[in-house]
Amino acid sequence: MTTDKLSAKAVLGKILLIEDEEDFAHAIGLMLRRAGYTLEWASTMTQAAKLLDDQVWDLVLLDLTLPDAQGSETITSVQKHQPECPVVVLTGHNDAEFAVQSLRLGAANYLTKPVRRRDLLSALEDSLEQRRISARVGQINMGNGRVRVLGESAAWRESLEMIHAAAAASRTTVLLTGEPGVGKEVGARLIHESSVERDRPFVAVNVACLPDTLVESELFGHEPGAFTGARGTKRGLFEMADGGTLFLDEIGELPMPLQAKMLRVLEGHPFRRLGGEREISPTFRLVSATNRSLSDLVAQGGFRADLYHRLRVLEIKLPPLRQRGPDKEKLALYFLARLGAEMGYERPTISPDALQAIEHYAWPGNVRELRNVMERALVLSRNGFVVLKHLPSELREPEGAGGQSSPEDWVEGEWSLDAAIARHLELVMGRCEGNISQASQVLQITRQTLRRRLRKYGIYEEA
Repeated sequence: MTTDKLSAKAVLGKILLIEDEEDFAHAIGLMLRRAGYTLEWASTMTQAAKLLDDQVWDLVLLDLTLPDAQGSETITSVQKHQPECPVVVLTGHNDAEFAVQSLRLGAANYLTKPVRRRDLLSALEDSLEQRRISARVGQINMGNGRVRVLGESAAWRESLEMIHAAAAASRTTVLLTGEPGVGKEVGARLIHESSVERDRPFVAVNVACLPDTLVESELFGHEPGAFTGARGTKRGLFEMADGGTLFLDEIGELPMPLQAKMLRVLEGHPFRRLGGEREISPTFRLVSATNRSLSDLVAQGGFRADLYHRLRVLEIKLPPLRQRGPDKEKLALYFLARLGAEMGYERPTISPDALQAIEHYAWPGNVRELRNVMERALVLSRNGFVVLKHLPSELREPEGAGGQSSPEDWVEGEWSLDAAIARHLELVMGRCEGNISQASQVLQITRQTLRRRLRKYGIYEEA
């Protein structure tokens, strides 16, 4: 990429340069202003502290040797005034140990003088992009336990319109369809919580998880002695959902003998508990879901046509995640914030390249798969900062990798270009005992390029 192209792509921001060498500060200021940044200069930490207290900055470009502060003291001083502001170190200290110490203290990047324009602008762009991602994670409100509506894609908005229409018709039977993992229970809860019955019961059950011998008892309830082991009175799911919503997932697994009985209940007829004599007439909305084709089951004789038509008064198909475009990022950041908080991470975040990999992946397992991937990544991160290497190999591989070969023919991650680069970097850094200068000479790349590579693959701390 040429320098001009990099300048055009640079993220505009408000930068505070803390540098005691006037000529160098003037040159850097001229370079950054031409690139489109707003910049102010402080020659001492005392001057910088006043500017940090008086204004909000997008980034601080910091020298580690100042007249009134030295080394790590300069980084902690900046963080004390504006903890959320990324710090890019620009110093004459060409020392690997010093660089690692700075990064562990929270510096977003470490550059050495003299610095090339390309390397400086790239470091600023990366750091500001990481700040924006962290800010989006921090803005996520966990809410009060109700379902969060996340997404703005056309496919999701179309489904939302139908969900809200269903919520307004408080007794309309709804059938949710879609691939496994698209969030059918979330859709059912959203229908319930958007309705006037939102404070009434929401009862959810997966029909496929109920033993055939107990399905009728679970739905209709039973009285003592109705069958062996029935010692007390048990209300069924129909009763438990009285006044609210009953959600039956995997409705296609409902045994044929019970389908006629369910149809009678949906048509408003009273029923009795197993072994009971009293007729019961609960009022509830039924929302059912399936990832199978009920019409195919009807054609095969495995599902009653009359019940099928009664269930699909309003059928809502939820889109797969691959069709939801920008929603991937929003959902990833939501799971990052929610799961990170559950794991005790104060400020979980994710690197730009890892987020890009999430956006480019097809997600055959849909939202459920995304949630599980984010949990896995947070566990592997150990510090709440998710980078590319914490994602599964199928997300890290370039699109189309592997050709026509079957996935079973490949060793997981072995043929990924990123995996090969990461292994090579770890080998060289180990041989060089973490010395950035020595490793950059062996690899025949600049120290700045090496540092960016180490950050990308999440192995900087190991350096």
